[in-house]
Amino acid sequence: MRVSSSTGGCLSGRQVQIGSMPDRVIHLVCNAHLDPVWQWTWEDGLTEAISTFRVAADFCEAHDGFVFNHNEALLYHWIETYEPALFKRIGKLVRTGRWHIAGGAWLQPDTNNPNGESHIRQFLLGLLYFKQKFGERPTTAYNFDTFGHPEGFQQILKGCGMDSYIFCRPDHGTYDLPIGAFRWQCRSGVELLARRSDDHYLSWFDITRQLDKFLPHYADEPETMILWGLGNHGGGPSRREYEELLGYFKKRPELELRHSTPENFFAKIALHHDRLPIVGGEMQRSFNGCYTSMARVKRSHREAESLMASTERLCALAWWYRRADYPVKDLDVAWKDILFSEFHDALPGSGIPQVEKDTLELLGHAREKLRRVRFGAVHALIGGAPAGGKTVPIFVLNPHGFRVKTVIEVDYSTDYCPMGDIEIVLRRNGRRVAFQQIEPPNNLCLVWVVRLAIPLDLAPWEIQRFEATYIVNGYKRPPLPALTRSNLELTAGAVTIRINPKSGLVDSITARGGSSSFVAAGAFCPVVFDDIDTCWTTGDPAQVTDLRAQFMQVPGWKKPSGRFRLATAAAAAALSPLPSDKWKKRRRLAARAVRIVESGPVRTVVEAIFVLDHSAVIRHYVIDHKRGFEIRDRVLYNHKDTMLKIEVPLGFEPDRSISEAPHSAVERLPTKSHDDHTNQRWTAVIGAGRCITVSTTGCCAHSLTMDGLYLNVLRSPAYTSDHLIPDDPWHDKRFQPRQDQGEHEVRYAFQFSRRFSEPAAAQAAEILNVQPVWQVYYPDGCRSLAPLANCLTVDRKDVRIVAVKKAERSPSLIVRLLDHGGRGGDVVVKLGADEHRCELGAYALKTLVFRRRKGGLSVREVNLVEGL
Repeated sequence: MRVSSSTGGCLSGRQVQIGSMPDRVIHLVCNAHLDPVWQWTWEDGLTEAISTFRVAADFCEAHDGFVFNHNEALLYHWIETYEPALFKRIGKLVRTGRWHIAGGAWLQPDTNNPNGESHIRQFLLGLLYFKQKFGERPTTAYNFDTFGHPEGFQQILKGCGMDSYIFCRPDHGTYDLPIGAFRWQCRSGVELLARRSDDHYLSWFDITRQLDKFLPHYADEPETMILWGLGNHGGGPSRREYEELLGYFKKRPELELRHSTPENFFAKIALHHDRLPIVGGEMQRSFNGCYTSMARVKRSHREAESLMASTERLCALAWWYRRADYPVKDLDVAWKDILFSEFHDALPGSGIPQVEKDTLELLGHAREKLRRVRFGAVHALIGGAPAGGKTVPIFVLNPHGFRVKTVIEVDYSTDYCPMGDIEIVLRRNGRRVAFQQIEPPNNLCLVWVVRLAIPLDLAPWEIQRFEATYIVNGYKRPPLPALTRSNLELTAGAVTIRINPKSGLVDSITARGGSSSFVAAGAFCPVVFDDIDTCWTTGDPAQVTDLRAQFMQVPGWKKPSGRFRLATAAAAAALSPLPSDKWKKRRRLAARAVRIVESGPVRTVVEAIFVLDHSAVIRHYVIDHKRGFEIRDRVLYNHKDTMLKIEVPLGFEPDRSISEAPHSAVERLPTKSHDDHTNQRWTAVIGAGRCITVSTTGCCAHSLTMDGLYLNVLRSPAYTSDHLIPDDPWHDKRFQPRQDQGEHEVRYAFQFSRRFSEPAAAQAAEILNVQPVWQVYYPDGCRSLAPLANCLTVDRKDVRIVAVKKAERSPSLIVRLLDHGGRGGDVVVKLGADEHRCELGAYALKTLVFRRRKGGLSVREVNLVEGL
């Protein structure tokens, strides 16, 4: 964070001088913060929304001049669906100015885990709903209870037409910010007005004490805003507080009371824009335990986001090239499932067990619907000549606007079930291509399902057709190599990786022709840290002196409290009994904790099994000989009140880290203790002319110390706990379940280089999470393959196409661009034979609308919410 005045002088706290007025104007903004889920399920949240909105409507109708403010389009949609008469009353109050449509988003989400496109859709769907139902368009966004605010969110808010932002966390006293409004700026230079409501978002039946405390606190503001109303489980205005407010201001004629709205307050503050301090970057480390809590939910959400990306893009191209209708309703349902899952007490992991279960089911519903929709798009795009004989046609589609070089895993059924080995032949355009036969997902002796690892080189949006067949000729698959130290020295692209057979860990990773290692010996060890039992906060319990303080911030750890060790043969056999150990009488177990389980022309896979107490990690080191290095961990976790991380001891001194943020990236310095920070799909560590970049499918946080990177995997606190108090009669004498027990799967892909490249990091993370789509299909020759290769491209490698979709309100194609290079300048977008040149600022987003007209295409630029 940086704090400065617009003229360069340093300002903080009460030093901010904006001006004075003879009489203070106090904007009272009545609201009812309502969590749709948290300590209750959505059914209870829905009924509370009905009660809260009914009370608020009664209050508006009974008190002249009173204004009620509420956001979250989801809640209005619930009222419209289940209480249409109340919805009509609200509409009338909106038209008369007594009820203010606020916020603009679908709901108040977590802002750290959702990607940039999810944030845009929160506003696109929310603003579209408010426009259609009420004719209203809020311009002040707010996230009262969200646990931190990431770099890049400024540009998203401004691009969605929001000119101001209200938040409450990080709480006053835990994070230094100016008192009152400031200008919040991101690395692209985009800024908007923002204000932390230090008085918080609800009044707890004690509004006069709140006014006595915070009116002096805000003394230097030209006009002041106070939030009031009961909240969390709804509530809104109360008659008692309203009467107390009137009495309070009646005794203080120097104060002018206004029942107001956020927009009215910021309209006054905007008059002093140039004199406001500037705050840059993220505002974070509020409830840092929620960066990792409920890791299973976070991974499921990321899978849904990734599936949505490939599905929406392919559906848009299938529609644009007239191969299929655009599935508007199905995508809308899936998006709303994803957006609901992002609520700030669901995705961060602070809800009760039923909320976790409901959120996983919601995301499962979204993924199932998206798979069906994506199959329809793929089916519409593929085609060609019929396959002959025993040939199996396999179609692979690139869902990205850049060239993709990777390996995919494909499985298909044979036409009958031969016993023993068969020789697989794979061709493309009549020529044999490289592949590697790997183990199928079943455990049958019959060759019923074949699984292949196929190297790909796909042009942007390209569809490739492969043809697989087999020969029964006595072919024998080569045996796996014996485990030796030399066999564990493996080439992965431009680096050599050495795995220690005695520890199962990586001892060195060196560049071709180099001698110094990117990592220190014993790299990638799973380690645990003793943790506190609250879902919100994480840290070292040995440094906690007051249980009441741990709800906010706890000091970070100095070192791990436990390390996983390589399993013994007996422990490895117990985790997954081998048939040779189970059915044959042997003195010595065949099971081994380290073994080569795949070997061939494409890749080598080394399996290592680690254990600690009652938990285990079954790891696969996937060494792609030409492209890189990946770790796939299957975690069997039974530890309680602990944090699990992957330890990457560095072979160099780190200068800084840089991590993906929503449509952006953020830099941070290493720390002496383990201070957790958020990341999205990638994180890089840079120093001494070397860089390690890691892309992940499920790691959402990390810590960087002076000598190591630690990737958060999961943590296991109690559910919805701010602390479990000793000798409490209700909680201390019974079993309390912990989060994220059981089995988890996480993947990490690593890049090792001399310097950091954000475009390369972004592309690698995209490929890992949004993989090429494959489908076995037997065409009948009636439909050709859609010629999509290079159909939509940009002429710069540092600019990425981050969204392709049909416009919400017209038969137009939306294409969104993001500059990763930070240099700005012109970029040429090519759609079919048409080219469009536009200017793109450094790290900026740009949304283009393409529409077919007579004689060609028309192109125009719109904001992130398509002109709303």
